Amino acid sequence: MRIMIAPAAYKGTMTPIQAARTISAGVGLALSDAELILAPIADGGTGWLDVWAFYLRERAQRQTVQVSDALGRPVQAEWLLLPSGTAILESAQACGIHFLQPDEYDPMHATSYGVGEMLRAAASHPDTRRIWLGLGGVATTDGGAGALSALGFKLLDRRGRPIPPGGAGLLRLAKVVPPDTPPLRDRPLLLCVDVSNPFLDAARVFASQKGATPEQVEQLLHGLQRFAEIALRDTGLDLMDCLGTGAAGGLAGGLEAYLHAFIKPGASWLMRCIRLPERLDRVDCVITGEGQVDAKTMMGKSVVRLVVYALIQRKQVVVLAGRKGPGWQRLACLPNVKVVSTRSTARRLRLGNEEGDHFLALFVTAAVTARELCQ
Repeated sequence: MRIMIAPAAYKGTMTPIQAARTISAGVGLALSDAELILAPIADGGTGWLDVWAFYLRERAQRQTVQVSDALGRPVQAEWLLLPSGTAILESAQACGIHFLQPDEYDPMHATSYGVGEMLRAAASHPDTRRIWLGLGGVATTDGGAGALSALGFKLLDRRGRPIPPGGAGLLRLAKVVPPDTPPLRDRPLLLCVDVSNPFLDAARVFASQKGATPEQVEQLLHGLQRFAEIALRDTGLDLMDCLGTGAAGGLAGGLEAYLHAFIKPGASWLMRCIRLPERLDRVDCVITGEGQVDAKTMMGKSVVRLVVYALIQRKQVVVLAGRKGPGWQRLACLPNVKVVSTRSTARRLRLGNEEGDHFLALFVTAAVTARELCQ
C-alpha cells in the first residue's frame, strides 16, 4: 500500500514538516510494509516557507532580514531565493500571530509594517526577478496599511498627517500618496492567500481570532470600509468585490490595489508547482490534517483543496484534526473522507495537554487510523 502523508500546520504545536514526520512514524509503526510518501502542504500562512524549502531543498537559498513584528519589535525573518530569481516570502515571518502571547494580542494597533520591510529587502536583492508572498497567520487587521507605509506610501488623515499604525488608524484615513519610484522596482508580486474571503471578512470573520471584541470588530470593519472606498477612488479596484482580498487581515487587498499584485490561492499554487495530481496518481490513499477542522477549513484552506484533488482521483482521505470545531461536518460529509480528532484520542488515552502529548496524540491516532485503513 502506498500512502501520501500530506498535513498542513497544527498551529501553535507543529509545522507541516513536523506533522508529516509524526504521522509517518505512527503509520509506519502500524503498517511496516507500507510505502509512505511525505508531501506536507501549506496555504500561504504559517509554514509556507518551510514547506517550500522542503521541496526545493538545496535549490533554495535562505536569506535573513531584520524586520518589525506586529507590535513593532525587531524579529529575524527569513525568505527564499531560487536560481530562477523567484523570491518566496511568508507574511507570518514578520507579523505572525505566533510571535505574540495571548495577552499581547492588539488587533486595533497591530501592524503589517514588517511585511513591507521584507518585501523591500527581497526587491532590493540583485538576483530577485519576481516575488511570491504567502499571506496568512498574521496578528493584524490593517488592510496592508503598515506594509504600504514601509514601502514608501504615505497614508494621511484629512489634515495631511500620517495615520497611526494598525486597523484603528484606518478610521482616520483620507488619502494614500504613492512613492515617486516603484516600491518593488517593477518586480511582479504574486499574493498566495490562505483563504478566499473578500476584504471585509478580514474583520467580520477573522478579527475575533486575533483578540478583537465585538465592538472592536465593528471599528475594524468601518476602517476597512474606508480603506476600500479610498482604494476604489485611487485605483478603480473594488476590494469588497474581490475574493481573497480579506486574507492576512486585508493585507492581500491593500497590496493588490496599490502594488498591482495578483492574487492566487496559496494551496493551489503550491500543489500546482509540486505537481500534486501526479503524486496522487501513484498512491492508494491520503492522510492529511491540521490543528482545527471547522467551517473555515472550507474557505480555501490547504486541507480542503488537497481533499478536492484526491477525490477527483477517487482516493480515500483521512483528515487528522487536532480538534473538531463548529462546521467540521461539512468536510466529513464528502465521499471517501473521514475526519478523526486527535484530541479525542488524547482524552481517551489520558495523554494530557502538554506539547509533547500533542505529538504523541497525533502519532497514536495515525497508527490507529492506519490499521483501520487495512481492515
